[in-house]
Amino acid sequence: MVGSLRSLAATSVGILKTRLELVAIELAEEKTRLMGLLILALAGLLCLAIGLLMFSFLIVVAFWDTDHRLLSIVLVGLVYLLLGIGMLLAVRKKAIEAPIAFEETLAELERDRELLAGDEPDGAYRSRP
Repeated sequence: MVGSLRSLAATSVGILKTRLELVAIELAEEKTRLMGLLILALAGLLCLAIGLLMFSFLIVVAFWDTDHRLLSIVLVGLVYLLLGIGMLLAVRKKAIEAPIAFEETLAELERDRELLAGDEPDGAYRSRP
């Protein structure tokens, strides 16, 4: 009886260790992916901001000697305001629709729960090395 309990405990610890390793791998992959995206996004935003600033300056300078200089400044500002609102709404939508983090780990834990409960797991259970 004690030997069986020790074996069960060792197996449980082994399963938990495997699951924690899977979580660590997924977390490292997600961190690497997000850092790459963040760096690329920041570089792109910087270039875009400089380009938009120069283009805005060009429009205002082109209308400076006319009676429409204030209108040109207002219109350029309004365009940026609308673009910014649209982009923030798009970011919000993407954040809401984002997939569940650690999906593979959760699926493995659910299969383990089903096996330990004696239920038939959904789909084929993969053996792990």
